[in-house]
Amino acid sequence: MNIISEKKLDNAVVELEIEVPVDKVEQEYKTVFNKIQKSAKVDGFRPGKAPRQIVETKYKEYADGEVAENLARSSVIEAMEKASLAPITEPKFHYTSVNREEAFKFKAFFEVMPTVELGTYTGIKAEEPSVSVSEADVDNEITAIRERQSQTEAAPEGTAVENGHLVKFNLKRIDDVEKDQIDAVEFRDYSIVVGKSKDEYSLDDHFIGMKVGEEKEVSQSYPENYHIAEFAGKTITYLVQIAEISKVILPELTDEFAVSSGYENAADMRVKTREQIEKYVKDRVSNDSRSGIMAGIVENSKFDIPESMVLNEMYSIFEKTQQRIGYRAESLEQFAMLMGLDPEEYREKLREAAVSSIKHTLVLSEVAKKESISVSEEKFKEQLGNLSKAMGKTVEEIEEIIEQNQSKSSVEHDILLEMSMDFLYDKADIKKGQTQTLDEFVKSKMGQ
Repeated sequence: MNIISEKKLDNAVVELEIEVPVDKVEQEYKTVFNKIQKSAKVDGFRPGKAPRQIVETKYKEYADGEVAENLARSSVIEAMEKASLAPITEPKFHYTSVNREEAFKFKAFFEVMPTVELGTYTGIKAEEPSVSVSEADVDNEITAIRERQSQTEAAPEGTAVENGHLVKFNLKRIDDVEKDQIDAVEFRDYSIVVGKSKDEYSLDDHFIGMKVGEEKEVSQSYPENYHIAEFAGKTITYLVQIAEISKVILPELTDEFAVSSGYENAADMRVKTREQIEKYVKDRVSNDSRSGIMAGIVENSKFDIPESMVLNEMYSIFEKTQQRIGYRAESLEQFAMLMGLDPEEYREKLREAAVSSIKHTLVLSEVAKKESISVSEEKFKEQLGNLSKAMGKTVEEIEEIIEQNQSKSSVEHDILLEMSMDFLYDKADIKKGQTQTLDEFVKSKMGQ
């Protein structure tokens, strides 16, 4: 066996052109014909008793295929070992002909592990906003907690909608249908606490002053960058019917209420609520920076990713999506249509998500290798503690689950990627941006 050429193609595909010497070709033909002769059926002869020359003439075409397949499969393994290549898919073969009087030449194509050539990965620039959390923000969050435990009572007949009312309403879009078809469009039922939405394009401002049973047309113009792409840059007209108006009765903010909500007292509720808001802001700001840092590294790096890996990751993302929403479709097309999506567009989005996920993992793994980042036993135990708190189980129970699933290496790999991301964040050039209020910060993240 001789390797004539070795080429690296796109998508981590390797092409090997291989030549098998004529003596080996002849040897394989003899082996194949010996096997055929033992059971060959030829008119005028008992099975397996036909002369070799007749068998070779009758079964030549079949033997050619067997010989080529056998030589290709045996030779490519030898060639892979010789070239120190580790395939991750079965090889595919291409040849024009096979002849027992000539050396056999063929090409083998197979995928190998993905590679990444890192660009600059330290000193990546990022900007983080400073977010001020006011006492009013804490009040609003505590009010939200109270609202989750509130009661409602129907407003007296003739009551007009005010801020703070819980309103049930029927809504349908009418700007995209002909006037004579409006009645055929079905209403959809919604409810909202008027004045509570942080989306300045919410429709509840239009409800002020309306009464139960009242109906009117309302129009709302949305900016070009609106987070719902279907509405962005458009003026939408709706038909609204008020179905119910209720008063929202909040529980008083007492120590007893605070204890029922999981705090020591009302003062402790206020302190911890602020801490929770500040932690949310800090985590969101940090995560946004990390995403930006990773995007910068990916953009400046070169990747060679096998198609099979992309397809496997697409399937994994698809499976997780189905599990999350609690619905299992028979096919991607059926699932897309159920979600109101174009199947081809959904497939492309899955592909983009899969490629992005693989690139991120490759970058973090390569950084860990270059920077000699490793998972210590102490770090592993720290992660067990985190999993214990998150899952509500003891550390011993978590260890048992990991042992049963033989998933210690997977857990360590996840830790390693997280440590690599921490390294990139610590080495980034991060500057503090303009101070924002909490409302400004939340609005800037809507739709993300």
